[in-house]
Amino acid sequence: MRNLLLVGALVTFSGVQGVFAQQMNVADQVQLHWKPSVTYNGGDNLELTLTIKNISNSSLDLGKWDLWFNAMYPVVDKATDRYSFSNERGNLFRLQFAEQSLNPNDSLVTVYTTRYAISNISTVPNGFYFQDKNNYKTYHAVDNVLYSPILLPVDKQNEFNASLFEKNAKLNKETAVPMIFPTPQSIKVGKGNFRVPSTLSCFVSEDFQSSLAFMEKIPFFRELDFVSSEEKSAQFVIKKVEDLKNEAYRLSVTKAGVRIESSSAGGVLYALQSLVSMLKPEMYFAKADLEIPFVNVVDEPRYSYRGFMMDIARNFKDKSTILKYLDLMASYKLNVFHFHFIDDEGWRLEIPSLPELTAVGATRSPLFKDGRSIQPAYGSGGLLSTNQFLTRADFIEILKYAHDRNITVVPEIETPGHARAAIKAMHARYERLMAEGKKTEAEKYLLYDLDDRSEYNSVQHFGDNVINPALPSTYTFLEQVIDEFIAMYQEANIPFQKISIGGDEVPNGVWTKSPKIDALMKEEGMKSVHEVWPYYIQRVNEICVAKGLNMAGWEEIGMINKGQGMIVNPDLRNKSNIQVDVWNNVIGGGQEDLAYRLANAGYQTVLISASNMYFDMMWNTNFMEPGLKWATYADLFHSYSLLPEDFFANIDNYYSGQKLGKQGFSKRIRLSEKGKSNFLGIKGGLWAETVLKEEQMDYLVFPRFFALAERAWSSRRSYENESKFNLKLLENDYTRFINKIGLHELPKLTGRVKFRLPAVGVKEINGKIVANTEYPGFSVYYTLDGSVPTLQSTKYDASRPIVYRSGQVLAFSVLDDEGRAGQVAYFKK
Repeated sequence: MRNLLLVGALVTFSGVQGVFAQQMNVADQVQLHWKPSVTYNGGDNLELTLTIKNISNSSLDLGKWDLWFNAMYPVVDKATDRYSFSNERGNLFRLQFAEQSLNPNDSLVTVYTTRYAISNISTVPNGFYFQDKNNYKTYHAVDNVLYSPILLPVDKQNEFNASLFEKNAKLNKETAVPMIFPTPQSIKVGKGNFRVPSTLSCFVSEDFQSSLAFMEKIPFFRELDFVSSEEKSAQFVIKKVEDLKNEAYRLSVTKAGVRIESSSAGGVLYALQSLVSMLKPEMYFAKADLEIPFVNVVDEPRYSYRGFMMDIARNFKDKSTILKYLDLMASYKLNVFHFHFIDDEGWRLEIPSLPELTAVGATRSPLFKDGRSIQPAYGSGGLLSTNQFLTRADFIEILKYAHDRNITVVPEIETPGHARAAIKAMHARYERLMAEGKKTEAEKYLLYDLDDRSEYNSVQHFGDNVINPALPSTYTFLEQVIDEFIAMYQEANIPFQKISIGGDEVPNGVWTKSPKIDALMKEEGMKSVHEVWPYYIQRVNEICVAKGLNMAGWEEIGMINKGQGMIVNPDLRNKSNIQVDVWNNVIGGGQEDLAYRLANAGYQTVLISASNMYFDMMWNTNFMEPGLKWATYADLFHSYSLLPEDFFANIDNYYSGQKLGKQGFSKRIRLSEKGKSNFLGIKGGLWAETVLKEEQMDYLVFPRFFALAERAWSSRRSYENESKFNLKLLENDYTRFINKIGLHELPKLTGRVKFRLPAVGVKEINGKIVANTEYPGFSVYYTLDGSVPTLQSTKYDASRPIVYRSGQVLAFSVLDDEGRAGQVAYFKK
């Protein structure tokens, strides 16, 4: 792929100001420019260039400095007589220079390759900083960085946009807009509307009084005055009944008013959300008279587990962001918040008894080699990232906030892999106490064998990120952290029933050269290091059970390696009380049926489909779309296409729009009747490697979040059957779905959520240019000179196709009323 369409091709990223900055420091003197080499093709040639230009009026002694940066894909080590690239663990890399000077306006062009092709703007290098070779405490973040995107040739880009136009035309059609989202189990619409008076007489059962406080948070309810009344005369009734399941509700709107019935506070909450869903945006914001259509709704969730996983370890998200997403979860009837607060690159929750976990584990710094911080990651670069963690008080507030919204918080202590931040923090504690002569106390929470010489490379390219299961201190550490969680839940007065211990992606080679592991194996009569894994899982589960907790974890906790790869472990004790979160159904990876095999074997199973519900995946192949692509490309239709219990029914149709053929999956295991009883539900997740800011998170999550909500709540469809699958019925459902979210739900999020605006499909038909959008409700603007459209540009009118004239470069984009723009689509011959 060559950079042949140069319209809008140069992108500037601003870094952070350097620490210990001096007037005209090295970062002030240079401009960096990243771009593909002239021979780059994304296939057998992955050559890239990074140019360092001296933009100052004085000579630059480049040989005095190292240039550090983060990169998503591994950089291949390379050395020339003027510079060398090297991998410094994880996603941190170093560019070292030979003794040389750069005169004003001179440049040094460095050339390097990556192990994988650069796929989009999220996989370019970032977090650049210079560090003095002779004084590591002197470093400066580089603020001036230019990027030249890798864009398709003109004809290929036109093909891409035309293909998107055809897909939009097929799926984005006018239809009746569903009244309630997610789709309820049963809804009967009457004739007429209940006009809501400004003063509303209200009756609420004693058990549901807290519902009134929540209603005040919804804009249109805030405009109303509620007065208490007897049930018979009330216009708004919330009544407790005993004949409905947990979270189920009945909602009726008649000329007499609104009546909600449920057996649980969660059911009342969801009935209120359904009522809100019935409102058009102008009514939601109380800009129009409130009229609610006559309906009779009977509804209950498909799954008891409807979750969302948020990673705040890789890139920190603060309390306000978490509270916002808890509100969004409640709005769309999700009820489990999977809280991923620890990983290799950060520990983000205060544990007062172990202060190093945040003092070290939540601090990234170029000074990491002194052991008082961890290395820069994912663009943090020269930023000294201190205080990027939640306090104990923050977490207690989150627990209460979630509980009020019928959301259970399940914290994840990621072990034994992905634990580098914890390992480094406890090593800093060890070093401090050893210096004080307190050896016993120093070793109390140590997480690795000091004599371990095992060699391994994790998925994120670390060789020092796995906790050692042979150490008694490992279990002392886990018990201490779990006890701190128990205390926080008790203080919040919230039941604490389940904790995740992670358990994923332990790399091959761990523990093979650990004397402590050798001793453990001899003591336990183990014949292979592979037996250490189930031993660890069993030990941790025993700790959880002793503390009254059920254990959850990633799929590997229900698996075992007997020398030929991981398989389902049928022998794990108490497995019926263990929840496995299964992400690996990547098509072509051989584990497409893993969730079903684990459920069939007796494990409580939650599907978090990497093929559909990993919201950090790229939307499509557009270079400017953020995210990663290792599992899939996932646009909104792709996410919506997940059939949780019949994954193979639709597998021939949705993967990247390609026909795969089902014959390759005929031997995969299907979900049995026993398995269905163990299939708890589904969740979506956002890993944060590419998410530096809250608005980037919003963009990746929404609107795909709606697909999760629909599949988690709404009843099984007739086409969710491998032998009776009907693609047309799925597409018709999807058309109704995008009309609801595009015309009603996304407008309600305006101002709160920086959701992804729809991309524009563009096609030439009989010499005229036509355009459309991925989902409805948004205006398209265009220019004829290739400039990026603004609200002052021409608004596209579908009834008046554009006549193309030779030499024009057409640029199209969706813009909202505030001028926020979607992706730009170009057309040129």
